Amino acid sequence: MPAPSPLVSLRAAQEEVFANIAGLLAMIWRRQFGKSYTLGAIGLRWMMESVCDTFYVSAAVRLGLENIRKEAAIWAQCYHGLLAMAQEGQVDCTALDDRKQLLDLDAICDLFESQKLETRFYHTRTKVSRSMVVAPNPDTAVGWTGNVIMDEVGRIPNFQDVWEAMEPIVSSNVGFKIRMATTPPPDDRHYSYEMLAPEPEEEFPVSERGNYYVSVSGIPVHRVDAYDGFAAGVPLYDLKTREPMSPEQHRAKALDKTAWDRNYGCKFLRGGSAAISLMALQNAQALGADLGTGLNITETFDAAA
Repeated sequence: MPAPSPLVSLRAAQEEVFANIAGLLAMIWRRQFGKSYTLGAIGLRWMMESVCDTFYVSAAVRLGLENIRKEAAIWAQCYHGLLAMAQEGQVDCTALDDRKQLLDLDAICDLFESQKLETRFYHTRTKVSRSMVVAPNPDTAVGWTGNVIMDEVGRIPNFQDVWEAMEPIVSSNVGFKIRMATTPPPDDRHYSYEMLAPEPEEEFPVSERGNYYVSVSGIPVHRVDAYDGFAAGVPLYDLKTREPMSPEQHRAKALDKTAWDRNYGCKFLRGGSAAISLMALQNAQALGADLGTGLNITETFDAAA
């Protein structure tokens, strides 16, 4: 008997991250490749696997709400898949309203959003998992305990303070995890640049599953750029004709190629107002740590003597 089709279809790169069980993982993905959908799937999985709370933190509360809506869409897909299996006698499925009709996507979204940016999954009458949207500021991010999912971290203005507040949330339980996603920030002074940039000499072969690397700060990162997406069958589209284009063609037509390199090429580019970025200074210090001579001067001298 052939194996049943999965209830939720994911691209190869999405599968890679969805199946990853690391405690901490960042995602540097090109625009419009399905970051929010993947994060929603991960959050829903965590809720179903154990009794836990999962907190969504985005550059804006509306972006966090998008993760909740993705959870609802995935839930609806599961419902329809289970119903089809039930009709074939493979499983028993109850996902009906009071008129014995299958709940549609809008109805499921209403159920998810009616909890005031909170989703609940009941394991029993007394054991419940929740996913909640938390405002991206350090004052509201403290005091919680559970998993953390952070979206568009490169656009959170005070991300260093938010990270300081959110990171301890997972410290009380070995099973709690952190996922964060973004494209490279437009300013190299942003804290996510310091956290997530690859080593300068790092190279990434084109792969439909994306590539892993460890950032200069030691954080594991999964990376998907426009070339990886194109290899996975996800083209870019001409703004005027809406014809599919290769990454090379799309970049050639881009008005702002620096922005294209960040948003689609996933390149960390120096662009802040500082003459030398913090990361460049740190890299230079690290490279020269064993090459220089240090003098510890403990006395003052009269230069005229």
